[in-house]
Parts: sequence; C-alpha cells; structure tokens
Amino acid sequence: MSNEPFNLDRHAAQYAQKIVAEAKACEIKKPVDTLERLVTKTLGVLQEQGVYAMILFLSSRTSDEKKVAPIIRKHLLDILCGANDASNSYGIPGFEEKETPSEDVNKVLEFFSEHVLNDMDKLLLVRDLYEQTLIYARFGAKAEDWS
Repeated sequence: MSNEPFNLDRHAAQYAQKIVAEAKACEIKKPVDTLERLVTKTLGVLQEQGVYAMILFLSSRTSDEKKVAPIIRKHLLDILCGANDASNSYGIPGFEEKETPSEDVNKVLEFFSEHVLNDMDKLLLVRDLYEQTLIYARFGAKAEDWS
C-alpha cells in the first residue's frame, strides 16, 4: 500500500478517460452521443437514488445504451479495487484487498451490499468518487464532439 494520500480527483479523471475511450470504440451509430446521454441519466440516478440504484439502472439498459452501459459499470467497479491499473495498485481506501466482482449483475449487487452499503464512510466515498467520474465522463464525451 502506498503512503501517498488518496487523490479522488485524479482517479475520477483517469477512469472517466477510460470510459470515453472505450465507448468511442463501440460499434453503434453515435457512441459518443449515446455515452453522453447515458452518463447524464446515470448521474441523475446516482444523485437522486444512490449507488445501488445506479448499478441496477446500468444493468437494465436496452438498445444502444445496452452496449455502452457495461463499459461504464466495468470502470466504476474497477476504480474501487484498482483492477489492472499499475497507477492505482493500492485501490480505494477500504477496498485494497477486495477483488473486483465479475460482470454478473447479482455478484455485483452482492459486492455492493457487502462492501459498500454496510459502511457509511465507504458509501459516501464511493458516491462522491462515482459522481466525479461520471461528471468527467460526461464532459469528456462532450469534448469528443469537437474532436
């Protein structure tokens, strides 16, 4: 574990960039527009209903959003444990020893129930981290329109 303090903003920016880059490669008609729309909706669900509802929302998408939602969900899960990211080898405080759950929705929901929802400090940290990541991903998608 690193002695370096956790930098929420840096992690949010890094994972937002990953979300945008991966979504751009989706084989749908307008992947950046779809990403921007879905991230905006996801952010709204997170802010109004919470982390658990957000995961359910991302798991219930249809059409083109169904192709982009797993990208968002995957990176939001990876950010917690630092999966496959040398720059984040120590993970989010409190999640360093956890293994990122699979893409199975039930396992993901179980992970959140056991490791996030049962601790108010972790829940608030995760909510803030996800909110910042989604905001950056939304702005990143908007910036892609100008590229």
